[in-house]
Amino acid sequence: MRKTTSGGGQPCRSRIVLGLMAGLLSMAVAMPAMAQVTPPNLTVCEGVTCENLPESVCSTGGYKITLQSFTPGSGTTSGSTSYTYEVCSPPLGVCSGTVRNGEACSDNSFCQKQGQNEDPSATCSRQCAVDAFRGISHFDVTFPELGTSACLSGTTQGQVTGSCAISVNTSGSASVGSFDLGDGSCFGTPGNPEADQVAKCDSTTLNPGDCLTMTVNIAGETNGLGLGATVVVDKDANVCNASCIAGPSCDKCNQEPPGSQCLTKTIGFWGTHPWITNDYDPVTVCGKRLVCDGADDGKSDPSCLAGSCTSIMEGLGSVGGELPKNSAYVAFIKQLTAAKLNLNATAALFNGASCGSWTYNGNTIQEWIAACEGDGINTFGVCTAPQSTVSGSGCIEALDAFNNSQDTGFTVTPSPFDRPPVDDHDNVSGADPSQFTKAQGNKGDTKLVIGRSVPGGISCP
Repeated sequence: MRKTTSGGGQPCRSRIVLGLMAGLLSMAVAMPAMAQVTPPNLTVCEGVTCENLPESVCSTGGYKITLQSFTPGSGTTSGSTSYTYEVCSPPLGVCSGTVRNGEACSDNSFCQKQGQNEDPSATCSRQCAVDAFRGISHFDVTFPELGTSACLSGTTQGQVTGSCAISVNTSGSASVGSFDLGDGSCFGTPGNPEADQVAKCDSTTLNPGDCLTMTVNIAGETNGLGLGATVVVDKDANVCNASCIAGPSCDKCNQEPPGSQCLTKTIGFWGTHPWITNDYDPVTVCGKRLVCDGADDGKSDPSCLAGSCTSIMEGLGSVGGELPKNSAYVAFIKQLTAAKLNLNATAALFNGASCGSWTYNGNTIQEWIAACEGDGINTFGVCTAPQSTVSGSGCIEALDAFNNSQDTGFTVTPSPFDRPPVDDHDNVSGADPSQFTKAQGNKGDTKLVIGRSVPGGISCP
């Protein structure tokens, strides 16, 4: 994730503390009823700057915790900022050393002793391996300063909502309870302000290879929440250990100018992820309205079918061979369709942002589109132009540069672009190029090009 500096690279101190508490599942390691809990060290982010602020950490409990996506709010009292974390129990590793070499392992201790034999230097190759791995019963996110910070309005209650879900269930037995507010573990007893201001995913079971997703939405902004240094806590026996990760903060690192965000994906991305493409249609390309309006196909709802003059897949997937005398026009339509989808997605995800900071040869993307499409009165563009005009216009090159440009103005890729293989039915489906390929008009598939008549195919004037 790209970081921007706030305050000349000075530490970004969190005003909101994120706690991920690891409860114990085994009676053999359960705390005594009256055992004193050591609180987490909430100063671990001191000295962390925007340049070295991590988006993913291995907790001291042995879990991989990642800020999966961040969606900024509008910066108004009616705005809402969203943070999604994924917490994974890494797959089992393999022991090194002389005692259990090659055996599957969950922690280092297992690898170091077998009967009377010991190898203190042995380790487990498991990601985020710790000496003693323990199970987790719940995850908490705490907000001790909500309602008092200058970037929020109102009180904590009613400002925090969210959801808990199992995102990866490799073991087949992963489970998670409901999203709730309030928990006294690690931060005091119920009734104390810090203990009450907690968002929790309760009753969690994660076996090796399983992952939990927690999404937290914070409403009531005035100056706008952002990403800054946030404390991550896991509970190991009766000790609450802390580490530092990117997360909710009023002292934010992402100090991008309002509206400067720009999310760009390629023609291929839009063509092979119809369940995302259908979120950002329709687009109008050379005066033709293109949509996804097919029946639910089990992955995409609605599906994005090829074969019609209103098909967004035909806009993205047609090939020059379908229009041999003006293959440049086909390339132009493909790039224009993708560019319009990128602009729609950027506006939807970032409160109307328009990629205004992007330029090519001194012109913004809006200026390029206006010149290339034309208005039919003062400018005529290339929508009805012959091959030589389209090729020499610079439109293909400009749109291609835009669609292949680097995302700007945000630090974490927003949903649904953070995990594109997850389709409209929440299944991990992988890319689906079927309709994108059909739009090429090969092997008996319908030949058509948006806005033109195709020899031996369908006319879409």
